[in-house]
Amino acid sequence: MQDNIKLEELNKRISEEGWLKDSGSHKKRGLKIKVFIMGVSLVAAAVLIFAILGVVQFVSFATIIADSASEQDKVIADTMTDTMRDVSTGTFQKYVESDAEIIDNEFRNMKHTMELLAVNVQDVMEHPENYGETEVLRPEQAEKGKCVGQLLFSRNADRSDKDMLKMIRQIGNLQPGMRNIVEKYETMNDCLIALPEGATLYMDRHPEQKLDEDGNAIYFEAQRRPYYVGAALNGTTFFAPTNYDYFNDSMEVMIGVPVFINGELKAVCGGSRLLSDMEEMIEKMDLSADSYICLINETGNVVYSQMKTGELSINKSNRGSVLNSSNIELVEFIENALHGGKGCEKLTVNDEPVYIAYAPLKTVGWTLLLGISEEALEKPANALVSQVDDITDKAMAANDRMAKRAQYVIILIAIVLVFLSMIVSFKHSERLVRPILQLKDAGIKFIEREGMMLEHAPDYFGKLDLYTGDEIEDLWVTMQDLEINIVTTVRSLQRVTAEKERIDTELSVATKIQSDMLPKLFPAFPEKSEFDIYSTMDPAKEVGGDFYDFFLIDDDHLAVVIADVSGKGVPAALFMVIAKTIIKNVTLSGQFAGPGEILYDVNNRLCEGNDEDMFVTVWLGIMTISTGHLVSASGGHEYPAICPEGGSFTLVKDIHGPGLGTFEDVDFEECTLDLNKGDLLFLYTDGIPEATNADEELFGIDRMLEALNKIKDEESLETMHKRIRGYVNEFVGEAPQFDDLTMTILRYKG
Repeated sequence: MQDNIKLEELNKRISEEGWLKDSGSHKKRGLKIKVFIMGVSLVAAAVLIFAILGVVQFVSFATIIADSASEQDKVIADTMTDTMRDVSTGTFQKYVESDAEIIDNEFRNMKHTMELLAVNVQDVMEHPENYGETEVLRPEQAEKGKCVGQLLFSRNADRSDKDMLKMIRQIGNLQPGMRNIVEKYETMNDCLIALPEGATLYMDRHPEQKLDEDGNAIYFEAQRRPYYVGAALNGTTFFAPTNYDYFNDSMEVMIGVPVFINGELKAVCGGSRLLSDMEEMIEKMDLSADSYICLINETGNVVYSQMKTGELSINKSNRGSVLNSSNIELVEFIENALHGGKGCEKLTVNDEPVYIAYAPLKTVGWTLLLGISEEALEKPANALVSQVDDITDKAMAANDRMAKRAQYVIILIAIVLVFLSMIVSFKHSERLVRPILQLKDAGIKFIEREGMMLEHAPDYFGKLDLYTGDEIEDLWVTMQDLEINIVTTVRSLQRVTAEKERIDTELSVATKIQSDMLPKLFPAFPEKSEFDIYSTMDPAKEVGGDFYDFFLIDDDHLAVVIADVSGKGVPAALFMVIAKTIIKNVTLSGQFAGPGEILYDVNNRLCEGNDEDMFVTVWLGIMTISTGHLVSASGGHEYPAICPEGGSFTLVKDIHGPGLGTFEDVDFEECTLDLNKGDLLFLYTDGIPEATNADEELFGIDRMLEALNKIKDEESLETMHKRIRGYVNEFVGEAPQFDDLTMTILRYKG
């Protein structure tokens, strides 16, 4: 108020003494003209900006050209690479299909030949009367190199079996045809006719291999050979997996054709061709030095490979199936190929990217692979791309040289113009800036002397001469008024701040007083072993409207109170103090029989003079300590929760009356409970179930009961309180506390 009077006196002095001179008496030249003069000098700066922009544009243009050329080069490279890759893979596919057809034709001829032999054997066996008996000789050393038939027996053969010997001699009539098969077809290494009884008619050029060191014929277990077993079990022509020749270490491909008469196996016609002969044929098919051919049989074994090492190589010490490889991609590829598929795919073999074309050998169920590395396949395209890159690089180098020359010219012009603009700007800037600097100094000095008396301001301001005749003069006049108002405002703010600090101090004292009114020492009744009780109250503001209380009415009766006053802050706190005091005094007076009558009297007392229409919800219980018998009454308060020993928390939905302080002469119904040893009673205010998170979602009764059932086995009531509060805090998160949180837990020990 005193400062306002001084401010009015100051304004009066300003008007009477005229220390703020009339700016209209001076000839003004506006800042617009001065800025125009500065603008002329700033032309040089504008030229500099345009020069920089010009350089940037040149650089940007060169970059765009470079990026466009690079992108064009990439598109050309990708297009050429993709096109040539498609052509190469297509050529690969056609080549492998052609090779597969050639190899498969060899197996078809082999199959056809052996099936014709089987037809002849079947005719001999079905019509023996049409055939005489021809002698079949044992193998002889002297016949070495000659294509002759040889009679061989298995170890278990009965050489005295006349029927078997007669049949083998009748089959001997087919020796000329068998000799013709071996001599005419270069693909056939041998052929034979094996009887189940153990006798075999064998035709090849190596009779000496069937003799032991003493010149005796060795045993030949034809019935155990894969082609025999496979033909017998499958009942049809069977190509056996590659295996070693029975009489030497040569690898061969074998075929077996069964002869059935009336459903009974009578013979198996077999033949083989050396794998080395097939390898020679495949070697002639090689496409280029960078490619390789592999032959995979129906079980996934590598029959032939031009690879010396790696996942598709073959050697005597390693003949495992490729299908057992750890290379999942290769295994899936081989499985698809062995199902009769054909195509060309890119995959990783031996940790290198390769393209492999494949086609089936339908007769034997094998597949032929033709592979080439990705680098070799794309070598022609890469060479062409390299040539395109060289041409592009030369064009880009010429473009860079032109751009740099243009940049040097622009920079030189910009330097000259900047130098000229500096000279012009220097001459005009001092004249424009001088009064502004004086204005700044005046403001700094006034701020440093902010504590001076307002009545001395005219003397201070009058010493300054900033009447420049333009907008700076108007700014100076305005600034003087503003500085005077700032001093007044600062002093007013100091008073408001001091008042706020005083109120905060008083609220802090009120918070301490309210807290001290509630029982805080635990255990509350150490001399009472029949029960344990623990309570907490966390106000939402400095002071709250919730309260709890518990006290002994006599040696065998305990009163427990929990309440929630309507509203928040100081009014609720004052009403809380009144309600708590009246409830305790009325309860201890001994004039009333139970909680219902006590609340009846307290309600009437609170209604007296309650012009603000405040009310309080109350739950009052009186427990007989020796028996655990509990009588309670509720004035609009939350349902208590009880947990029997070994059970779970549930709500006790007692009869509710209205909140205390609303209507006079209200009767409150009583509810009884019998607490047993180990039972827990949980009392709370609505701040628990109505705790709200950032999504406006309530904690709710269900979450409260769930939390209680998680902590029901805790020994310490204090720990139970902390854990329940922890569940509430976790749910609420960063949202502010909406209401007071008050809890009481009673454990009856019996």
